[in-house]
Amino acid sequence: MKIITVSYRLPLSIKKQKQKVKITQSAGGLATAILSYSEKSNVNLTWVGVADFDKNTWEDNKDRYEKNFDIEPVFLDKQLNRQFYNVFSNSVLWALFHYFPSFVEYTDYGFEAYKAANEIVAEKINSIYEPGDIVWIHDYHFLGLPKLVREHHPDAKIGFFLHIPFPNFEIFRILPNKAKRYILEGILGSNVAGFHTWDNTIHFTECVEKILGIPHKNFLFSQDSHRTKAGSFPISIDFSKFYDAFDKEKVITLRNEIKELYGDKKIIFSVDRLDYTKGITNRLNAFEKFLQKYPEWKEKVVFLLVLVPSREEIKKYGERKRMIELNIGRINGNMGNYKWTPVVYQYQSVDFDKLIALYTSADVALISPVRDGMNLVAKEYVASRKDLRGALILSSMAGAAKELKEAITINPFDAEMIADKLYYSLNMEEDEQARRLERMQRYLQKHDVFWWASRFLEETEEIHKRDSKAKALHGDERSYLLQKFEAAEKRLLLLDFDGTLVNLQARPEMAVPGQDVLETLSQLSADPKNEVWIVSGRNREFLQEHLGHLNLGMIAEHGGYIKNTEWEPVIAGTPEWKEQVIDIMQDYVDTNVESFVEVKEFGVAWHYRNVDEKQGFNASRELLMLLKNYMHNTPTQIIDGNKVIEVKHYMAHKGTTCKNNVLCWEHDFVIAFGDDKTDEDLFELLTGENEFSVKVGKGNTAARYRLENVEEVLFFLKELEKVSVMS
Repeated sequence: MKIITVSYRLPLSIKKQKQKVKITQSAGGLATAILSYSEKSNVNLTWVGVADFDKNTWEDNKDRYEKNFDIEPVFLDKQLNRQFYNVFSNSVLWALFHYFPSFVEYTDYGFEAYKAANEIVAEKINSIYEPGDIVWIHDYHFLGLPKLVREHHPDAKIGFFLHIPFPNFEIFRILPNKAKRYILEGILGSNVAGFHTWDNTIHFTECVEKILGIPHKNFLFSQDSHRTKAGSFPISIDFSKFYDAFDKEKVITLRNEIKELYGDKKIIFSVDRLDYTKGITNRLNAFEKFLQKYPEWKEKVVFLLVLVPSREEIKKYGERKRMIELNIGRINGNMGNYKWTPVVYQYQSVDFDKLIALYTSADVALISPVRDGMNLVAKEYVASRKDLRGALILSSMAGAAKELKEAITINPFDAEMIADKLYYSLNMEEDEQARRLERMQRYLQKHDVFWWASRFLEETEEIHKRDSKAKALHGDERSYLLQKFEAAEKRLLLLDFDGTLVNLQARPEMAVPGQDVLETLSQLSADPKNEVWIVSGRNREFLQEHLGHLNLGMIAEHGGYIKNTEWEPVIAGTPEWKEQVIDIMQDYVDTNVESFVEVKEFGVAWHYRNVDEKQGFNASRELLMLLKNYMHNTPTQIIDGNKVIEVKHYMAHKGTTCKNNVLCWEHDFVIAFGDDKTDEDLFELLTGENEFSVKVGKGNTAARYRLENVEEVLFFLKELEKVSVMS
């Protein structure tokens, strides 16, 4: 087994400088974390990414780097790479996912290049993949990749992690429909889809529900080939690396130089890549507001601003750089003097030792992105402060703010708030500084980057392992089940109704059991070895009318009513929310002709099977979200079924009712049949050696077996009927 890690950039760079070749291995957190995990778990690591060197350079130097992992470079045509990386990944996805819709410059040729690049990378993965490997795909460059890999390797273990925010539905829906579907379906190719925060996870699940119509249960999406678990996995840093760097000799020397240079002035420090998402202009305006509001701090504080060059070939980045520099010039010209420069600006990369020296010299770290997936700078600053001195001011729009609760949080758009927080932080007592930093360090030490990588990959393994693979109920499997049935003395059959014993009809009341169904049920229930139950979402009146003359046990309304000899309610009283739900659903009947409301004793269902497909789907997504908000904190379950949205009492539960009233008795053979999501509640209970479950139709399932349609169910029941007669 090996880990195949996929990211746009390789953890290895090969540069030609003055006739010499320089090979540098990334010391970044992602490479460090994954390498460490592969070593600890004793698995090999192969890294796939887009090469920033040509094929000849690679062939000449591929054996010259330290072989602690394998490299599989992908060589993209320069024009394709530009369109894939700049035109779509960064001018569309980066802008949109960071909530800058006005910056989006969508083109069809950019999207086609994006798809083509994902397909080329998929071919590379397919060429090296072996059964048992984990494929871990990273970031917004490869949103379509999980599905492409899944199509070639249906049983692969695939994890996907997004390192930037995932936008809410109102922002995401701006994309053309083909792009939206490609992205969502692509991510759903993974076993685990990871995001930095639960906010981003919820945004993703809402988009999937509203655009693809795939509901989730506890953030788990069921599909035909597999299930996808969406979750929050906040990335972190190598805590010890930053903490221990405080005492490095070079860092101490640089720190002393910085402190000597600025004397008794307090230092506010910021470091960021050049990017419009980082809120640099807002930050400068807030610093200017601080000096205006608290003039006593003039000549007593300096703002050290380091910008690291990034994506300079993209027009928006060049515009942002010019704007920032104009602001710096204006502030220094208006506020400074010949003795004092308020903003000290550096536009270049900073090596690790100098970065630590700047972190550990600063009295305040000002980190105020307008939107950020995580922002590791905040975590690095906290980890580096071994002296427990300094204050962290952190934007609430950064994912790190969800974890670093002792930071001073700000709204990056509120200049006056930032000014006040700067004043507070610069005057903060040392005891408070130490208390805040110590608590954040304790958290980061436990939740470091190695913890992140281990947790994500272990979750991917676990979800893959739990992903049941229903077997077709044919051949040897069918013979085995019939033999078990014949040998049993006390059998229990649990049968769903709609979609299992009868085909779905335009209206529920039209789906009545035919004579063949009634005869089969009658014969099966006549055998004293058999106990037969109908477990349905239908109301008790319907079941009583059509099946009441048979020797059957019946469960109605998904578990709300049960009949052995007489009908008895599982739930006491009439739900108080019922009339409100009827009114809401009736509004959708009025605007969607041919839809209708089915009222049950413990639930209400809106059926849209007769509505135009696109219209019905869009209306159902809206109703689903509306009901989730209306039904919050009520004892209900909302079911997104097969062209039906149903609200029912949470105790109307097939699994629970069967467990408490039917499965509690002794049986040496149990089999359940069902086609709907509500039947999965029952399937999940049947895990014993002599307990079997059969999913009817398509879709991922907890069932052990699968039959394709109602006709196959009836044919199999007739086989059981013959066994009953013979025994």
